[in-house]
Parts: sequence; structure tokens; C-alpha cells
Amino acid sequence: MVLRYTAIAFALLCLLLYSLYVQPWVFDDAFIFFRYAENLNSGNGLVFNAGERVEGYTSFLWVILMALGDLARFDIIILSKIMGLIFACGCIILTAYSYKFISGITPATSSIATLFLGTTGIFLPWGVSGIETTMFAFFVLLMVLYYISIRDAGSRRDFSFLGAIAGITTLIRPEGFLIFAVLIIDRIFRSPAGKRSVCLFSIIFFLALIIPHFIWRFTYYGYPLPNSFYAKVGFDFSQVLRGCKYIVKFGIPGLLIILPLIDPSIVYGFLKRQRLVYPIFMVALIYTLYIIFIGGDYMPGARFFTPVMPVVCILSAYAISFTYSGKIKTFFVSATVIYNIYMLSFYYITPQIITEPVTEAGREVGLWLKDNAAPDAVIATNTAGSIPYYSGLKTIDMLGLNDAHIAHKKMDDMGVRYAGHEKADGRYVLDRKPDYIQFWSSLGWETPVFRSDEELYAIPEFHEKYELRNIILPSGKKLMLFERRKDTDQDL
Repeated sequence: MVLRYTAIAFALLCLLLYSLYVQPWVFDDAFIFFRYAENLNSGNGLVFNAGERVEGYTSFLWVILMALGDLARFDIIILSKIMGLIFACGCIILTAYSYKFISGITPATSSIATLFLGTTGIFLPWGVSGIETTMFAFFVLLMVLYYISIRDAGSRRDFSFLGAIAGITTLIRPEGFLIFAVLIIDRIFRSPAGKRSVCLFSIIFFLALIIPHFIWRFTYYGYPLPNSFYAKVGFDFSQVLRGCKYIVKFGIPGLLIILPLIDPSIVYGFLKRQRLVYPIFMVALIYTLYIIFIGGDYMPGARFFTPVMPVVCILSAYAISFTYSGKIKTFFVSATVIYNIYMLSFYYITPQIITEPVTEAGREVGLWLKDNAAPDAVIATNTAGSIPYYSGLKTIDMLGLNDAHIAHKKMDDMGVRYAGHEKADGRYVLDRKPDYIQFWSSLGWETPVFRSDEELYAIPEFHEKYELRNIILPSGKKLMLFERRKDTDQDL
């Protein structure tokens, strides 16, 4: 008991101290949720731009929770951080008590998993990011642990409750369906034929939550999946290769956690001995393959792996407990914790977060536009979070996350560039005649960086109708914007 409470306290302390250290960081995509939430409350609907129905957010439940908080007049940014931290703490505590769900796993093993989770840079940053990542991680962990606890002797009520958890998880992120499918398949193939029908109750309750939302999504937005899926995912082999590189990127800070899980002799030994951990192993494996298939991510902290890090830490702790004992186990656990903390300073985790200029600069740029641009002005930008949120202006998202036309445009070389930065249509952007066009990121640039920038720059009409403005912001930073020339107004 002392070990468990010590592990929980240490993990929560690491989470708190790290969260304070990276303040005031907010992930720029969080402002997409905030903009949708405020548009919903203002009567415009669940939209990015008034009159344009595009599902540019990735989590339906998160945006609804943000809208409810905004309706109650909470500071929506602070609310997102508080909720993210609550769910991060929930992941840590649930991991510490995972032994109550999985027979054969001891309290000591759960404590080891807690120490791993509470010190890894693949988990810690996302509590204060402003997005739904830790909420999704909590419900994924809850779904997996609850399934294991009822798999062999669960009643119809138990499996109905599992279906409800799975439905909520999928409303948080569509990938929840993938986790649920792995668990249901495990139950069907590893249970006696006469006991398989109980899965129907899970499926029925799952569909009861998902089908109404799916019908609403399809009728409201016109597509079966969020717009971000179409903007980011292609089916080129180069995208799979980029996904494999992302695995390597994840493997550096997560090395000692995953090391016991890539040793075939260890994996075979503990899976053969403890079949109840098999579903956890399959969830981690299938989710990893899914990340490879969609081409990974460009964001700090190996974000795509965060939802399954609690189950990965449980697997790793179990493998260590099964393989090592005494001083060797103590040494390995201590080395892993120290390595995890050291890796927090790795270049694409904390340094990238605390030096990342997009959000803070985007806030200043957005406020400048709010004060200096006409209320009906339109801006085309690659920074789709903070700038649109703070400016309140109609925005063309040149990366396509919040633009259905760009998201659905077929590109021949998906997987070659940064994930999420590959879709573009410069001609389409120019034809919409925005008042301002911004290359690169939140402070802009004079030459093209992203694909839409390049396509626009290659069109002679762009140079004829737009001129570069260099603006000194109150902070002293320089903003570069291409502004539509006044003598072209008659063309509007």
C-alpha cells in the first residue's frame, strides 16, 4: 500500500511540476475547438466559419464540453487545461489500481506502471495542451481494464456497460471504435461458442450512442468522418514509411518502457503465462499499426501514442515483473524513471513546447487583425487555431483542416511532407479573394513555405493583386501579411 501511494504521489507531482513548467503553453489546435464552441453558443452552429459546415474538430464530446463551459461563462482556455489535468490524473490513478481489474497483476506491478506513466514525456505534456488527448486516454484505459475484468464471467449488464463506455470513447475520438473492435474480436474468438452472444449487448449499446451521432454528422457535414481525416490521411506507401519513422521518433523517449515489449522471448513468455494481458497487448499492437498506416504526426511528444501509453506502461511493468526480480528489477525500474525524466529535455518534447511560437504569436496577430482589419475581412492562413479564434474573422484554412474543398483534394505525393501539411489548392484560395494571405506560420513570411504558399506564389495574379506588408506588433515582433491591393476592389 505504501508503494502504491508513493507511486501515485510521485507521478502526480511530476505531472503538476511539468504542467507548471510549460505554462502558458496551449496547443494551437485547441483554439479550433474553442472557435467551434463559441460559434455554437452564438447561434452560428457547430462551424468554423458562419455559413460553412465543415467538421474541422477531432473530438465531438470535447467541443461540446468546451461549449458548455463557455455557456457557463468559464474562461474556456483555463477550463480546457483543468479538464485535461483532471483526466491526466485519472489516468495515473486508474493505472495505479489496474491490479483490481486484471487478476495476476500485483499492486507492485501497477505501481511500476504508474511511475512509468507519470514520468514519460509521451504523456505529461498533454494535460495542459487544451485538447482532448488525456480524456481519450482515460476512457481507452477504462474500456480496456473494464473489459478484462468482465471478459470471462461478465453478465449482459456488464457488457452493456462496456458498450456504453466504448460509445463515449468513440464520441471523444473516432479511433475509439478501433479499440472496441479489438476487444470484441478477442471476446468472440477466445470464449466458448455458447457465451459469445453476450457481445451483442455491447454492440447494441455502442451503436445506440454512435448511430445517432453518425446520422447527424452525415446530414450536417455531408461526410462520414471528420474533415481532419481527409485533410491528413492518404493511401500512399510513402505515408506508411513516414509512419514507420514516427515509430522511431516515439521509440527514443519511450525506449526503456517499450524495451521489454520488443524482446520476443519476454513477450512470448508473459503472454503465454497470463492470457488476461493479451487484449492489452493487441490493443497496443493494432493501435501502433494504425498510427503507421495514417503516417504518424508532426507534433511534439509523440502525441498519437499518448492514448495508449497507460496500457503500454501496464504491459511493460508486467513484463518486467515477470522477467526480473530483486535488485535487477529495482535497477531496471529506477533506470527507466530516470531515463524518462531525462528524455523530457529531448529536442522534440519540452524544448519544442516551450519555444513553440505559434500560439503566443498567433494570439497577438489575431488581436491585431481584430483591431485593424474590417469586421467582414477574410484571411487565408496556415495557422488555423489562435489567429482565427482571437481575430474572429472569416478564415480560409489553407491546410484544409477546416476547409472541405482542400481536405478532399487528391494529392499525388501524400506522405512526403509534414503530416497534416500536405493538402493545398492555391488557385482555390486566390479565387475566394481573401483580404489577407499569410504564408508559413503565425507571424507570416515573405516567401512560400507550405504547399498552398508555393502554389499561390506561382500564380502571376497573386503578385498583381497582393502586396507584402511588414507590420511591427506591440511586442516588437514583425508580422508579414500579403494584403489585397485596393485597386483590385472592383474585381470583388
